[in-house]
Amino acid sequence: MNWDDLKYFLSVARSKSLSVSARSLHVSPSTVSRRIDALEQALGTQLFSRRQDGYDLTDAGANLISTAEQAEAHLLWLERGAARSETETAGTVRLAVPELLGQYILIPQLSDLQHAHPEIQLEIITDVRSTPLTKREADIAIRLTRPTHGDYTVQRIGQLSQALYASSDYLNAMGTPRSASDLAEHRFVGWDSELSYLPLAHWLEDRPEIPSLYMRTGSYHSQLMAVRAHMGIAALPRFAAELFELQRVLPEESSLVSDIWLVRQADSRRLKRVSIVSDQISRIIKGASDQLA
Repeated sequence: MNWDDLKYFLSVARSKSLSVSARSLHVSPSTVSRRIDALEQALGTQLFSRRQDGYDLTDAGANLISTAEQAEAHLLWLERGAARSETETAGTVRLAVPELLGQYILIPQLSDLQHAHPEIQLEIITDVRSTPLTKREADIAIRLTRPTHGDYTVQRIGQLSQALYASSDYLNAMGTPRSASDLAEHRFVGWDSELSYLPLAHWLEDRPEIPSLYMRTGSYHSQLMAVRAHMGIAALPRFAAELFELQRVLPEESSLVSDIWLVRQADSRRLKRVSIVSDQISRIIKGASDQLA
């Protein structure tokens, strides 16, 4: 078999679409289809059920996922220069961080790292989703929930406070809630169904006095923009809401406080450049403790 065909297999397995995979891989849909056919012929089994609305994995395809992801992980690891000496600082470090925390706390404070270690290149993924370190998609991750499984080192480096916020214009137009029961008369912005598992999503949606969400989004930043556009109330990190002078709703209520975890992948944690970056991130978060919590 051609090992490169696994790249096409994984892309189609994740997107369930030839056209989406073709765009992400910068090839034509016919190329993706041809490579999938070649892999199936090499393995002597059908990996996908072809449907009009997309591609679904067969049992054989589902069984191949884990092995293919392991192969992908090692290839990405080598591609990013992980085969270099563990004591060498030059190379790329990939960091996954919740978007607002990355945009307004971490990135503005990384210039010291750049000046001290210009040989280190950073790739930063800003997303609230839990990036799977097992696929080497990141060397370091900042998470608001502690991983329950996996070969990681985990360190608690701070806390993040979030509460209900709205714009002054929205509250002037709709009225300021004076009690929890008043929330039933207001519009709310929250998380889409794909991210409903997040504790910060439960904190908002489990409140019986809150009506159905007026708007659902998949990112903190879009929720922040919706609140700044006077579209409703959202549960936002305190530091971001106060940065844009949003108004706290029901300030007498307790905030949701989440621990901030620094997570390092098992293999990459031995690399000197990863240790340098993780130490700097820890210092930044601890230095911003008053803003965050």
